[in-house]
Amino acid sequence: MSLKENLLQAKLKIALVLLVIALGYGGWEGWKYYQYLQSSQHAFDMLKDSLKSIDEEKLSAQVNFPQLSQHLAQCVAQVYPFIEQGNNQQAAISARAQAYLLERLLAKDNSRQRGTLTPEEALQQPLDILPHDFVKQLQSSLALNATGTGNPNLAFVSATLHHPQLDMDFNLIFYLQRTGSGWMLTDLANAPELVAQFRQAQLKRNEAKRLLLIKKNETTQQRMNSTLPIQSCEAAAGVISDNKTLLVRVIVMGRNATAERVNGYSLHVTILNEAGKPILDRYLDKAVPLQPGEPFKQGWTIEMTADSEIGKALLAGGKLKCMTRWQTVALNNGEVLYIREVKQIPEDFK
Repeated sequence: MSLKENLLQAKLKIALVLLVIALGYGGWEGWKYYQYLQSSQHAFDMLKDSLKSIDEEKLSAQVNFPQLSQHLAQCVAQVYPFIEQGNNQQAAISARAQAYLLERLLAKDNSRQRGTLTPEEALQQPLDILPHDFVKQLQSSLALNATGTGNPNLAFVSATLHHPQLDMDFNLIFYLQRTGSGWMLTDLANAPELVAQFRQAQLKRNEAKRLLLIKKNETTQQRMNSTLPIQSCEAAAGVISDNKTLLVRVIVMGRNATAERVNGYSLHVTILNEAGKPILDRYLDKAVPLQPGEPFKQGWTIEMTADSEIGKALLAGGKLKCMTRWQTVALNNGEVLYIREVKQIPEDFK
């Protein structure tokens, strides 16, 4: 065999070896890619892609929304028993949760429209269940833990949402499960803890709103007192000639201590017996203008049945006393000062 033929055979052998290596490597890479397509990692990557464009159809195939919202509804019904009360409470909450989640997924981030709010202004805003930018936060914080469950058919997907209105981070842990139709996000694993955590934060926010309202009322009360300082309050009660009707007379004296006209006002009066025990509460108002510096002496007559429980208490009360506080004061510049009612703020979401 000539040298030329030997070289040709050697080249053929090398080419054959390279082909075998290439085929082997290609097969290995193909197998790896096939394994990737079957893995939780691939499902996780596809989920993140769907969240980028908010593909509703793809998300419905990747997330078991009915199962997830059903478990969430069970937790909400336990922590918020007053929401959607009735025989179909959990079904109603589940439907409400699915509709809300879809609405928020499709909504655009409106953070720029909100502007910068002071802490007091922020407290007055309606409480959102989810942060306004929660989709963006999901996209940036989603993480996969494929080995933490110890089950090849189950993985954890976690995310962290910061709720600016509650100033709190919420850690979400989802189950990513291999099903007959492929990998799906099937449940919110820590739903009970999240719902309980949310309500505690909400109650804390409600208390802050209540304290803020009390503070505002105190400031408003001081301003009304300085505008119309009350000098005295007198009360007396008596039965008229029919022996059935009781009249309570209340007289309040004071003055307009400002350089601005007052167009009207109302005050809260408490009538007490001689021992100081409260008997009767009333709101009394007048629409008579008071000029700057003008003194006033205003009287009101309250009529009631003499043999009523309150009527009897007034007649047996001895020398009556009265306490007053301003409820509203209408200024000539159009501003109306008033005391807001302080009560338990509802916890449910309207």
